[in-house]
Amino acid sequence: MILKGNQRAGGTDLATHLMNAFDNERVEVAQIRGTVADHLHGAFAEYEALAAGTRCKEPLYSLSVNPSAPLSREQYYAAIDRIEQRLGLARQPRAVVFHVKHGREHAHVVWCRIDPAKMRAVQLSHDRQKLRGLARELAMEFGLELPEGLAEDKRADRARKKEQTLAEKAQAEATGITPEQRRAEITQAYRRSDSAEAFRAALKEKGYVLAAGDKRVYVVVDRFGKVHSLARQIDGVRTREIRQKLAAIEAQVEGVDAAKAAIAQREASARARPFARAAGAIFALFDRVPGLRSVIAPLRRNPKINPAERHRIEREALERRHQRERLVLDRRTKALSRLETWELRSLETAVRRQVQEMEVAREQKAETVQDQIEVNKLDITLPQGELHADAKKKKGWKARQEELGAGKSRKQDQSRGYRIGRDKP
Repeated sequence: MILKGNQRAGGTDLATHLMNAFDNERVEVAQIRGTVADHLHGAFAEYEALAAGTRCKEPLYSLSVNPSAPLSREQYYAAIDRIEQRLGLARQPRAVVFHVKHGREHAHVVWCRIDPAKMRAVQLSHDRQKLRGLARELAMEFGLELPEGLAEDKRADRARKKEQTLAEKAQAEATGITPEQRRAEITQAYRRSDSAEAFRAALKEKGYVLAAGDKRVYVVVDRFGKVHSLARQIDGVRTREIRQKLAAIEAQVEGVDAAKAAIAQREASARARPFARAAGAIFALFDRVPGLRSVIAPLRRNPKINPAERHRIEREALERRHQRERLVLDRRTKALSRLETWELRSLETAVRRQVQEMEVAREQKAETVQDQIEVNKLDITLPQGELHADAKKKKGWKARQEELGAGKSRKQDQSRGYRIGRDKP
């Protein structure tokens, strides 16, 4: 499996390239996540609009997944999910496109690097090394051949040492969270946090509590009350670096027992308020759906509004929604026009190349026919025995040798006293 990724801008050109059906036998937009638009040009435009509020110049991360053998869609998505976890792009808006070219299927994945909650780009450090390690892991898991240059190295040895123990397997079965998922979540929280307090808040957001273990070693307690060493949960970071980053809150970090008590209290409070969670989910749905948000939001701000005014507000909201839909259709029309221009350019290039090859073949055939005509003309018009110098050249080396051999034999017969054609026995 070959994984190639890069940070980039130019969402319009990238969307047009991914939708190019001329250079690919089949194009399938399999998933668009985290955007209102349901097509690539609109989704990438939303990515870039979100990046306009930051200083990020390359808000997209584009990845190509080329396996050495066919994979199922479940395997593709399992690989993509693991890749985004390792790169720190989990739950970021993304688009997945499948191409079939020369009979082989491969996938393209494009993520938005901008975290909408923090309005900051996700830092992608050492992404190439991470992709190399992931390519080895996925190839071994799916039974694929490794390409040249991805042989086993020290990183792979360290990855093998992190395989699940029997205790970790039992804990994963009990909690439903694998050690890889836990490490990916905690690593992501660590790298996205610019301070000790932000890291502790990020852990709490994901259901973990930072605690102080024995011998001044930091640990994390998960939502099931299980204790894990913090240094072993963060990839590529030493214990000394973790201590330096968390030095500002060292005195505020409580022990393991207090952390377990806090988690137990939090879980009990969450179980006692199912209605609040359901209501929050419903209002979150209202906020995510543009049509519902445009109609419900004014009513939530003023619940005592009279029916006539309510009808006017709903009509205006519906008109605004129709206007947005017209803008989306116009944007899609422009995207299709750019895609058509791209495909026509590819078609013209292919036709021009084919015409040039046909002209070269025609010229070569014409030269061969002309040479044959010249040879035939000499054979027909010149008297026998009086070949022109050019005709002698065309007869070739073998013909000249045969003529020389015949002349030598005639001279030998004359020297023996035979008359040519009469006295020779």
